[in-house]
Amino acid sequence: MTQFDIDCNSRHAKNFKIIRNILLSFDEIREVKNANQTSYKDRLGVVIMMRTKGEHLVLAFGKGYLLQEKFPQLKGSGKVVRHLYFRENDTIDTELIKAMIEESLILNIEQYELKS
Repeated sequence: MTQFDIDCNSRHAKNFKIIRNILLSFDEIREVKNANQTSYKDRLGVVIMMRTKGEHLVLAFGKGYLLQEKFPQLKGSGKVVRHLYFRENDTIDTELIKAMIEESLILNIEQYELKS
């Protein structure tokens, strides 16, 4: 069983599916399921990794440290990833999530161009 299966049947399933639908509404994003999390990537890298963990649905933004200034809702202080946490009954701000995804896609392009 993958983490995707667990998340789809968890108490966080409603919000997991809402956010999944937002992510998959972007043509360039593909879904990758594994035992530990469900990842959403474009051709240049990870955009978001998502999974339930304890009391929360956790969205981990792959380039979150670059998003944190623009989106102070992100939590964490590691080298790269920043997180959003949702409880079971939290309302999802779809416009905020879309804006964060769009910015993440732009960051993937910018970092790719810097390497080229």
